[in-house]
Amino acid sequence: MCISILDCTLRDGGYVNNWEFKDEHIEKILNALVKAKIDVIEFGYLNDNGFDCDSTLFKNSHKIDDFIKKLSIGKGIYKVAMINYGDFSLRQLSKSNQCLLDGIRLAFHKEKFNEVIEYAKEIQNLGYDVFFQPMVTKKYSDKEFLEAIEKTNKLKPKVFYIVDSFGSMNLQEFKKYTLLANDNLDKDIALGYHSHNNMQLAFSNAVSLCEQMLKREIVIDSSVYGMGRGAGNLNTELIIDYLNKTSSDKYNIMPLLDIIDTLLSGLMSKYSWGFSPAQYLSASLNIHPNYTNYLIQKRTNNISMICEILKQIPQENSSSFNKDVIKKLYIKNMVKAKIEAKNFIPELKNKKILLIASGLSVKENEGLIKDAIKSERYLTIAINHKPKFDCDYYFFSNQKRYDEFRDAIESDSIILTNNINGESNVVLDYSKIVFLNDNFITNSTIIILNYLIFEQIKEVGVAGLDGYDANKNNYSYDEYDIEKNSEVLLQQNKIIANSLELLKNKIKINFITKSIFNKGIK
Repeated sequence: MCISILDCTLRDGGYVNNWEFKDEHIEKILNALVKAKIDVIEFGYLNDNGFDCDSTLFKNSHKIDDFIKKLSIGKGIYKVAMINYGDFSLRQLSKSNQCLLDGIRLAFHKEKFNEVIEYAKEIQNLGYDVFFQPMVTKKYSDKEFLEAIEKTNKLKPKVFYIVDSFGSMNLQEFKKYTLLANDNLDKDIALGYHSHNNMQLAFSNAVSLCEQMLKREIVIDSSVYGMGRGAGNLNTELIIDYLNKTSSDKYNIMPLLDIIDTLLSGLMSKYSWGFSPAQYLSASLNIHPNYTNYLIQKRTNNISMICEILKQIPQENSSSFNKDVIKKLYIKNMVKAKIEAKNFIPELKNKKILLIASGLSVKENEGLIKDAIKSERYLTIAINHKPKFDCDYYFFSNQKRYDEFRDAIESDSIILTNNINGESNVVLDYSKIVFLNDNFITNSTIIILNYLIFEQIKEVGVAGLDGYDANKNNYSYDEYDIEKNSEVLLQQNKIIANSLELLKNKIKINFITKSIFNKGIK
């Protein structure tokens, strides 16, 4: 049995950073893989929406050829790129004798199996080896899996894959699919294994495959530092260390450790990947991990509510991410009343009001805010947190923040929206104040501003609505649940700015601390 390691850092790892690798970083990673003597190197995706530089989404193979020409690749290293069926026109793929790639990895969903066979034949006719990768193997019944193998035998690709797309395949399940494949797959077709690590099973399953001593070639996918979407992948450095110690001492681990130290550890601190309770849930429920990612990025619900929403995803939508499905479920569950709406915030009509959001400027300008409260005799309402100083009221429309701060606040001063599991004398109807021009807005400052407009308040002071910055701490309190994705934070800033633009003619907002939104609403 010959075991080959296929490294997919530049392709699967691209889900972490939207495939935005600088060309110089791509070269560093490739050189590390070559020095490590990795058997198969995957350069990235071929995609009709690919780019000419600084990306591993390639619109054709020309840029990949440029990278290959710069490498000192020996004859033993095999070179591939992946196509997600439906994302790339083969008109853009050169014949293999005009390209330095050796093979094409073809990924597709179960319902496309029959039509993808013809697509794979076209790739073979261009002279490439095909790595045949039917995603989400667990979605195939035993009968369907055997039928898939029968069709694969007629196609005769180089590799046929078992794909644990959700990282949920336990050892018993994995061995079942392995034995079915080994017993029925043409002896000349290699068996591949592509894993995700949601339940930390990738390494143990890979070791099991190595120990089964199958009478065929084996290809195991991995990525350096486990870099990949969500929970990530099998670590290249770990699996080659295992192989060095158990079969053939041919791999060089130090170049991979160097690239982790000099490049990937920095990406990890910026983007983050690896095990998390949320990634566990996607695996446990056998659903696409992007559903969990969508809910996590909202940062409004605790993990039990996220689990409740995920369980409502229809079976027919579980394997492929459908943003409309999860968006509707999210809104439905968010506006669902958990407690009875009752009473209103007292004293509003006769007081100047100061809303205190949770931005870092509250901590930096504590003295200024206290002086403003004293001189203007503000009625103070803290939003989704408890500052270092006392406020008259504490408003929560975010379950996670309420759970975090409720024990430190007198219950009589808490204001809740009725989508929160909690207790309060003042509970506002969330469904009436969470929409702006039919847009669902979950930012708590915007929500309470909308409520104040409903109460016909004409003017309000605001502190701590700083805006989000991916390069610094955004909160006035210790925040461990930090969003690091700059695109997500920029989107949040855009939502807040657009909301303030809609509200500015209905209520006058006076910022008393620095805010990126100040200029836009004057």
